[in-house]
Amino acid sequence: MELRQIKYFLEIVRCASFGQAAERLHITQPALSKSIRNLEQSLGVMLLERHPGGVVPTEYGKLFLDYAALITGEVDRALEEIAQMKGTGRGIVRVGAGATMMQYLIPQAVRAFVAGDDKAVVTFRQGLRDELIACLRRGEVDIVVGSIGGLSHDDDLRQEVVLQDEIVVVANRDHPLAQRDGVAIGDLGAFKWVLPDGTEGERNRLSRVLRAAGMPPPTCVISTPSSTFMATMLQESEFLSYLPRALIQLESEYAHLVPLTIDTPIWDAVTVGVTYRRRGVMLAPVRKFINRLTEVGQGIGQAA
Repeated sequence: MELRQIKYFLEIVRCASFGQAAERLHITQPALSKSIRNLEQSLGVMLLERHPGGVVPTEYGKLFLDYAALITGEVDRALEEIAQMKGTGRGIVRVGAGATMMQYLIPQAVRAFVAGDDKAVVTFRQGLRDELIACLRRGEVDIVVGSIGGLSHDDDLRQEVVLQDEIVVVANRDHPLAQRDGVAIGDLGAFKWVLPDGTEGERNRLSRVLRAAGMPPPTCVISTPSSTFMATMLQESEFLSYLPRALIQLESEYAHLVPLTIDTPIWDAVTVGVTYRRRGVMLAPVRKFINRLTEVGQGIGQAA
């Protein structure tokens, strides 16, 4: 088995076509087909099969796919580490994070990380936690920043706490509920909601709490992945939403929002942290970036 065969396999899966993959790889299609046949022979299984819609991996191919991505990712990181030792590397850190984390935790850490280092580079992949964890396992990102609940028993992953935060119901400062010292759960049911995408756990918890109080689930009129847009929609309206407390306390674009004082807490405290592969190679720039995240998290915790 050769590394180039593995890279060829990955490119064919990406393109779903031998012809397109051959063009991208700058080799002939017969040469590409022969290389994949040799790879399949070395493994003793078929990895790819042709369908009317294109080339797709077999069951064996699907299993091999994650390992292939991990292998090539680790080789790329090894080359990067060698380049750093030679003084020619750029210190690339690949981060996976959700939309909210990109708003109030990561920007400060990035600014601290790149300050004074003109070779430091950070790339981002935004998405939902489950898909980002899958990217982490395949070696496509170095770390995932976000909630670390529910992953503590995974032997393949390690986690470090960055910040303790909480999810709070928020409203515009002129909202009728914002003037009250205490808000009952039942009071929330009279208002419509602007809800963030990708927070099914929080949404389900809110629905359960409302139902327990004899109210229907929240009426969502707008669903958006952008917390900034969500905050804008709450301005001069009677919509409700929820956000991390630290976000609305520290970022100026959320200054018009206030957390409601709910008589009964809806969500548990949120532990924000960094997740990375236990057996993966951590490059020095990745460790430095995690340290900057931790420092920013401590600062946010003290300010909040």
